[in-house]
Amino acid sequence: MAVKRKKKSGFGVSRSTTVALGLCFLAVVTMIGMYTVGRTEEQQKQLEQQVSEAEQAVKAREEQLARERRQAEERQAAAAAASRDQADKAGKTKDGPELESEYESETADLPVTEDETVLLQETAGEALAQTEPTLSFSGEQGSLLWPVAGTILLDYSMDKTIYFPTLDQYKCNPALVIQGNAGQSVLSAADGKVTGLETLEETGLTMTMDIGNGYELIYGQLQDAAVQEGSYVKAGELLGYLAEPSRYYSKEGCSLYFEVKKDGTSVDPKTLLP
Repeated sequence: MAVKRKKKSGFGVSRSTTVALGLCFLAVVTMIGMYTVGRTEEQQKQLEQQVSEAEQAVKAREEQLARERRQAEERQAAAAAASRDQADKAGKTKDGPELESEYESETADLPVTEDETVLLQETAGEALAQTEPTLSFSGEQGSLLWPVAGTILLDYSMDKTIYFPTLDQYKCNPALVIQGNAGQSVLSAADGKVTGLETLEETGLTMTMDIGNGYELIYGQLQDAAVQEGSYVKAGELLGYLAEPSRYYSKEGCSLYFEVKKDGTSVDPKTLLP
């Protein structure tokens, strides 16, 4: 008798295949998970190492700053101690100006009578007079020195007019206009006191000097004054230097304006020069 074999259904084969594929997928997922976990642990270790190194660097920097702070405090303390020692020594050896300052502070609020004020003013005036040199000019021929060496370009002339090339006109001249060179030294013609130093349109930087007995000397067309107003100078001492001519003397050229006055009136400088 013939036996008939049952034919396997397609559904059973398909289920076996599905199970096999599922197992393969689980294996792959498991391998990926293990790899991922391994990578994560390695990255975590690296991160922890970096954090540890950063903490150590911060700690080292804090320790360095603390050392620097202590050193700065020690230096400040040493400087303060030295300053106190110096002040103590200075207090034990006070000099004249410090004692005068203390005396002025103690006596500043004391009342001063009118008589005492007058007496103080007279005393101060006498002391000033003793320190200032006495000016006495003889007014004799040769009592003045030539302030610069040069030719007279425009002579003193108050009784008649003379010709001024730059101005192209005739007029009186109360001074000597002496030829020179820019930068040439100008010397004091006599002992005296500088009473004025100003810039004028005609004569530029102009210096006035009192030489005593009503006499005054006026130097014009200067530059780089070597003395100040109020200064006492000796005959032959440097006063300054010749400047370029002002626009009033452009054709005459570089020159010194030199005027002498007696009681406010111009006199001929040549009568007093050698």
